[in-house]
Amino acid sequence: MALFRVKLKMTAKTPPIIPQAGLPITSAQLGLDAIMENAPIGIMFMRQRVLVQANAQCAAIFGYALDELIGQQAMMLYPSAESYEQLGKAASRTLSAGDLFQADHEMRCKNGQLVWCRLRGRAIKPRRPTDGTLWTIEDITGERLLNASLMSRTNELTAIFESEAMGIAIIREGRLVRNNQRWEDIRRMVGAFSADRKAELFFPVDQVYSELQALAADQFALGSVFSTEQKYQHRDGPALFLRMVGTAFDAAHPDLGAVWMLEDVTDRRLAEEALRDAHKVLESRVLERTKDLQLAVSQLQQEVSERIRAEHSVWEIAHYDNLTRLPNRVLLHDRLEQVLASGQRNRHQAAVMFLDLDRFKKVNDTLGHGVGDELLKQVAQRLTGVVRAVDTVSRIGGDEFVILLHEIASVGDAVLVAEKILAALEPVIMIEGHALQATPSIGISIYPDDGRDAIVLMKNADAAMYHAKDAGRNTFRVYSAEMDEQASRFFAIEQRLQHAIKAKQMVLHYQPLIDWGSRTVCGMESLIRWEDPVHGLVMPGDFIAIAEETGLIVPLGEWVLAEALAQNRRWQESNRLIVPMSINLSPRQFRQPGLADMVRRVLQDSGQLPHMLELELTESSLMNDALDSVDILDEIAALGVRVAIDDFGTGYSSLSYLKRFHVHKLKIDQSFVSDVTHDVDDVAIVTAVVSLAKHLGLDTIAEGVERIDQLNALLRLGCQKFQGHLFSAPLPAEAADSIFCPAMPHGMQQQIPFD
Repeated sequence: MALFRVKLKMTAKTPPIIPQAGLPITSAQLGLDAIMENAPIGIMFMRQRVLVQANAQCAAIFGYALDELIGQQAMMLYPSAESYEQLGKAASRTLSAGDLFQADHEMRCKNGQLVWCRLRGRAIKPRRPTDGTLWTIEDITGERLLNASLMSRTNELTAIFESEAMGIAIIREGRLVRNNQRWEDIRRMVGAFSADRKAELFFPVDQVYSELQALAADQFALGSVFSTEQKYQHRDGPALFLRMVGTAFDAAHPDLGAVWMLEDVTDRRLAEEALRDAHKVLESRVLERTKDLQLAVSQLQQEVSERIRAEHSVWEIAHYDNLTRLPNRVLLHDRLEQVLASGQRNRHQAAVMFLDLDRFKKVNDTLGHGVGDELLKQVAQRLTGVVRAVDTVSRIGGDEFVILLHEIASVGDAVLVAEKILAALEPVIMIEGHALQATPSIGISIYPDDGRDAIVLMKNADAAMYHAKDAGRNTFRVYSAEMDEQASRFFAIEQRLQHAIKAKQMVLHYQPLIDWGSRTVCGMESLIRWEDPVHGLVMPGDFIAIAEETGLIVPLGEWVLAEALAQNRRWQESNRLIVPMSINLSPRQFRQPGLADMVRRVLQDSGQLPHMLELELTESSLMNDALDSVDILDEIAALGVRVAIDDFGTGYSSLSYLKRFHVHKLKIDQSFVSDVTHDVDDVAIVTAVVSLAKHLGLDTIAEGVERIDQLNALLRLGCQKFQGHLFSAPLPAEAADSIFCPAMPHGMQQQIPFD
């Protein structure tokens, strides 16, 4: 190796050849299994935070057997739930955009040891996150240790180069390849002492350079370190001494170069430059490896997508609901058969839950099917979030869902799930600015107690669901044998009722409303009866609920309205006392579209003035959808028809809505009247209702008055209008005709002494 009689120039360096890193490129024909088995890195497929598929390399990284990973929650591979959630939040935006997400993250092995892994992932279908994500995993713990070691070595090299006590340079073939700043400073000082004033020369005399070069070559050939001291004498001043130390890179080939050190020289810039070069080399390798991995991931994703499409596209269409992506009726029955077979083998119970959304049809009719579809999708999401992974949530059509609970300990488990469903659907769902309430009615049947085959269990759960609706909706009922008896009775009555309406077996009875102050009849209430040829006179309590459920109440209610107004007109034409006619409206009648138009038409056909009609509505039917009730009552009020709230006090009323309702009268329910003579609570309620009505400018009437002591008690509490058997039972039209007179009927006056 020659000494450094050189100009300070760097020779060009040939870029290093970096061997290709990463995975071998596989063809599409090799198939997913070949890739999973032969990939040198971990690969796993996740769906809804569950490890659906992984290869042996992935399992080996974390110290698990492959079957110990499949089907487990992905969070088990992370140091903590917080760590898992943070990574999930960081990855979600990238994955949903269809981009590659990559990060180095500390993860947990089976034995609890933490390892560093390089994660790269893509969503199978970015717009459908439930289809899952594909991940590659590489254990980079060794790489991080190597990087740390490299950084330590680099720091040592930097410390040497930054030393102010010594200059360092590398010489090849007599040319300066690299040097530090202290070397440069010394070079300038040496140039000031040189005879020919050439700053780039360390040795102004060629003979000295030649002699030292020969000595250095001999020492390098022996594998020894060469050192010398040279004196530099300034012509006008003191001398400068430099101790030079050189070491050959390869004793067998000294011409390959040597490293030289000058005492008191350092060069921070060259050390940093060497560090940058090292980082560039490392970055180049990383980029190449990343490119290889991206290619492998892209190929793997393509093959996985092709296989999923090939194996599941037809099957999904046949077994999943297109709107909610829940299992449909076909897949539900398949899973139900599997659960029943498992239950028979292992002697465990299972549950079928039939769920129907209350008043869903109204959402579709008023807001459109687009809003209805979105409501169904959000309900499906909430239902799925309530049950276990082994359970099944399915949509079998319309707003009907069926939930299959696999292997329960008792009926209490199913009841607990039903309560969770009610709680999950309680918060309003915002869709296009509409706050929607998706309350469910739920029926539950239990295997094997309520049936041992799928058809019977579904039928019984459906029957229980209808009992939940009858119980007021937004609740659940567990199937019992009595429900079959009720269902059979319900069906029989429905068939008879349809025939009765066609055969005109329905009649009206009339009961007077008494104004005690004037001792006169102040109104008539029409009450429907069914004259059954076989069973005799049937009361409304035995068939109105069935008419309501089946929809027969709509034509039946219109007939009642027309017949009652026609009868009132006949009485008026016979010069009877002119009083308004009160008619009860069922909840379904009240919510029926076009109610106001129907009332207007019947009034015109009967020739009755609007104020001669008083419609009675229960408190609960008005408060069921208070805002909608306000609009309907406004339409009725615009006709001039009066409205009374029946059974007042038995439901829940908001005073703010009561003020907004166009009503004229409050009817005190007979449940408060029956014990008003001795029950202080009933006395307080009646007093409050009378006072409330007085301050709101409303009329009051007490119904169900049967005894004189009840009448006297109500009079003392301020009530002046009454209805009940004390005055008259409901009578057919011919018998009720005798009630009409300017004063209270004679028979009533004798029965009821005046106070």
